[in-house]
Amino acid sequence: MCGLCGLLGEDAHWTDPLGNDLPRRRERLRRIKAINLVIAPFRLSVADFQGASYLVQGPTGRQEMANGLEQLWHQAESILGRALDPLDTQLLDHLEAQP
Repeated sequence: MCGLCGLLGEDAHWTDPLGNDLPRRRERLRRIKAINLVIAPFRLSVADFQGASYLVQGPTGRQEMANGLEQLWHQAESILGRALDPLDTQLLDHLEAQP
């Protein structure tokens, strides 16, 4: 992706909030924090990339770019080499234990 595309920002996605209570950048960082909370048990992490994409990193250092949440989930599965179940009991227990 060129630098200009990164500056223009990510296109609206159906998962975006309807209200504009938070500035777009702050909302994106809040979303990334929530994503990292969900994928932490899989030893994955997500970082912002130029306000337009997500950088998904695995436990071995492998990285993949994702343009939205759906692609992010697919990239996470690709990095791990297996399907991820959002209703896995261990994941739900991990999320339940969070403050």
